[in-house]
Amino acid sequence: MRDTIAMVLAGGQGSRLIIFSSARAKPAVPFGGIYRIIDFSLSNVMHARINVVGVLTQYRPSSLMDHLKSGAPWDLIGRKREIKVLPPYTGTHSSDWYKGTADAIYQNLWYIKRYHPKNVLLLSGDHIYSMDYWKMLAYHQEKDADLTIATMNVPLSEANRFGIMTVNEENRIVRFHEKPKQPESTLASMGVYVFKADVLIEKLEIDARNPESQHDFGGNIIPGMIAECQVYNYVFEGYWRDVGTVQSYLDANMDMLDQQSGLDIAAWGVRTNLEERGVADRPPAKCLAQAEVANAVVSRGCVINGTVEHSILSPGVTVEEGAIVRNSVIMHDCHIGKRAVVENIVSDKDVIFGEGCQIGVSGENIPNQDFPKYLSTGITILGKDAMVPPHVVVEKNCVIYPRVTTEHYAAKVISSGQSVGHENL
Repeated sequence: MRDTIAMVLAGGQGSRLIIFSSARAKPAVPFGGIYRIIDFSLSNVMHARINVVGVLTQYRPSSLMDHLKSGAPWDLIGRKREIKVLPPYTGTHSSDWYKGTADAIYQNLWYIKRYHPKNVLLLSGDHIYSMDYWKMLAYHQEKDADLTIATMNVPLSEANRFGIMTVNEENRIVRFHEKPKQPESTLASMGVYVFKADVLIEKLEIDARNPESQHDFGGNIIPGMIAECQVYNYVFEGYWRDVGTVQSYLDANMDMLDQQSGLDIAAWGVRTNLEERGVADRPPAKCLAQAEVANAVVSRGCVINGTVEHSILSPGVTVEEGAIVRNSVIMHDCHIGKRAVVENIVSDKDVIFGEGCQIGVSGENIPNQDFPKYLSTGITILGKDAMVPPHVVVEKNCVIYPRVTTEHYAAKVISSGQSVGHENL
């Protein structure tokens, strides 16, 4: 699709994911065993045969850049195909961090203008979904729209979490409200937009000159275009999840284990970079004599000699004899010692669970002391390179910060809602 280029917003911190996005951009957070969240948007672009993709980074982009590399996993390499990482400018008169989503695109209009596209497909890099962009682009052209916004119907009880659209009888959008307290519709924006390129350029250049603007698509560009331009609604029907919280992240991972959920990575043809951590070169998963595995994803390089139920294990995870893993997401190269029990947890990479420890099994549902708004549903989380000493009990809604060692544990029982360590270890 040579008349369309894609621009992917991938610079967000994702603070509600707490320690999992503290050292990496949210789109770079691992998902589903071997994938990262951005893989879903990039795979959709690949299937739509869009040949030019700009990825706008900002917050701690190193992990994301390592993942994207040349773009080869998504067939974005060759004479007429490319993926380009676009960080904020520095060292010039106009240098600054991106002031908002609109400013991020404005600072990179040079990249859009280089290719003279007819349309610009603007995407968020932090959602889990499969979408045929061809159909949306065809609808956009059929309506001769200046902007087409992908939406999906959400329950009225959840509509106040999204940007909500109101449409007329022609399916033209007449109002947009960002996270309204009293929604007048259930059409929620998915963060997928198709713009006429010339209209987008004009609106961003006008916005950049407005000192009163927050330079944000949801707050400034889209409401202004609804008032002045032809803005249409494209209703998507299918699986889509915003994994912006620890609970929604765990739920989406668990959807991989539910055949009725609609999340089917194999059928969607999702691609990823298998060179990271040598995933492609690791041996097949190994189940030893004491292994019991039920309704789980067990990736390459895992060695199982305990019980794994309803869980997602990334490559290289070891589960020793007598250990139990339930309803959990365990990222790369974690080691779960003998007779350890972990339940309802999300663990980052390279965590060591000592022999006989118990994580997330017991305790009251008390919100976490550091993140009461974001960690209050009973999930315990562990940061990269942390360790849990043998026979220690860590209850619900706890945070074990990255790089925590034995010396950071003041007691054998970490009560519900408590944290061990701190962010700057």
